[in-house]
Amino acid sequence: MAEETRVEGGPGGTHAPISGVTVFRDGARVTRSGRLDVGAGLQRARAAVLPGVTDPASVRVAVRGTGVALLEVEVSKRYRVDPAREEAARLREEAERLRDTVKELEDDDAAEAAGLDFLGHLSESAATSLARAVSGGRAGYDELSRMAAHLTDGTASALRRRREVSARLRVARRELDAAEQRLATAERGPGRAEQYCEVSVMLEAAAAVGAEVDVSYHVPAASWRPLYDLTLNGDKLAVAYLAEVTQQTGEDWPETRLVLSTARQGEQQGLPELSPWYISRPAPPRPRPMQMRAREASFGGAADESDTIVGGMPTLPPAAAAAAPAQALDLTAEVGQSGESGAGITYTVALPVAVPADGAPRKTTVAKFEADAVLDYLTVPVIAAEAYLRATVTNGPLLLLPGTARVFHGTQYVGKTDLDTVAGGEEFEVQLGVDDQIRVERKLIRRSTSKAVLGGTRTIDIAYEITVENHRPGKARASVRDHIPLSRDAEIKVKSREVTPAPAATDDLGQLTWDLALDGGKSATIRHRFTVEHPAGVTVIGL
Repeated sequence: MAEETRVEGGPGGTHAPISGVTVFRDGARVTRSGRLDVGAGLQRARAAVLPGVTDPASVRVAVRGTGVALLEVEVSKRYRVDPAREEAARLREEAERLRDTVKELEDDDAAEAAGLDFLGHLSESAATSLARAVSGGRAGYDELSRMAAHLTDGTASALRRRREVSARLRVARRELDAAEQRLATAERGPGRAEQYCEVSVMLEAAAAVGAEVDVSYHVPAASWRPLYDLTLNGDKLAVAYLAEVTQQTGEDWPETRLVLSTARQGEQQGLPELSPWYISRPAPPRPRPMQMRAREASFGGAADESDTIVGGMPTLPPAAAAAAPAQALDLTAEVGQSGESGAGITYTVALPVAVPADGAPRKTTVAKFEADAVLDYLTVPVIAAEAYLRATVTNGPLLLLPGTARVFHGTQYVGKTDLDTVAGGEEFEVQLGVDDQIRVERKLIRRSTSKAVLGGTRTIDIAYEITVENHRPGKARASVRDHIPLSRDAEIKVKSREVTPAPAATDDLGQLTWDLALDGGKSATIRHRFTVEHPAGVTVIGL
């Protein structure tokens, strides 16, 4: 018969406290460590009690001790009584006891009422009999007085007892009402049996020895997300890489070694495979039954019976925006690889972090670094007549994950931006807010339409002027973007007529880009003109 042994230390009676947590983007791996006194021979020991959300297949147990062999690991689901259920049962018993008390007092009151009725009937009968006896000389007035006094005392005692019962009954009924309300509230609550996982091991030892036990397991309902503080000081960009950790696993994580991992499952459960990309002309609509045509006529519209088959690439959902970070500690995490394959990067937080299971976020610092920033401005005045400061920065060895960044110019907060995934050593671009000292204006300076004879061609002549002014004391580089329209009709022709100065880049989508270098207090003007030619009988939309 195997001997039952327990690990010393930890919650739930297991006494194997949490010694480390690795948090992923969609879960966490928790490690518990404890000491076990193993006796000689074959024996079964309870290694840990884990949260009910634990994935049983993820549980791993390691036992280290001289002459100790781990033969078997068993993970069992167990249930313990929910404290809320215990409270509801107690309140139910209390309500039932008070109902019995009320019923007993109601019975006492009814008995006193019956006694009073009997005394009333007895008084009437005695009064009649005594009156006849006195008139016949068989009794005197003394007997009549004694009988009257006896009936009076009996009635007074019965009334007093009934008042006492009535007072006790009112108190009991109030207590019963309060108990029933407490019971109703408890029964409406989320009372349920609490589930947990019990990990037991079968051990064999040549002699009694002390052994070290490590239990690791995976839990969902835990995650971390990156947050950033970007501070521009001159031509230097300071990047504070923060992490916000949350968990609702059912157990609090004490201050312990915390590791953040970038490893993730991926959008596909398996390896992605391409399928053929088919295109075709629209299939002719199928004839609709008479009933459907009649129904369409009654509702004033036609049903969508298009069977057009088209192919395309799937679009991925955008990443969720992260909340703004709070003040971080001036500490840097240790960077490592997630496993021998290096599929992800891990950051070991410098100081232990406690994360309760209440779902509230806890913030910690992953790393801080400073990089040279190449600054310039981007303006697209057709969308917004503003100049956006941007910095081109080369990342260090860290993998930057998508997240929200707070932007500071020195100590001044200027707004938020979003960072995409940036690999170690990769160059990335950061938007650092609007600079109102770079003024931008776009004006329509020409729009005319030629007259055309019947069947001829009509020409629309359009010109724009863009002015960029640098009100800063130093030189500023600005990239200006605009565009000319594209025609989707062979009879509508768009021609560029004049562009001053020549753009630095153009593309097939009609986008024009100018790169300007402006000294402090200087300005530059860009003009571009195009025409749209079309048959006189054709209406052009989109201009």
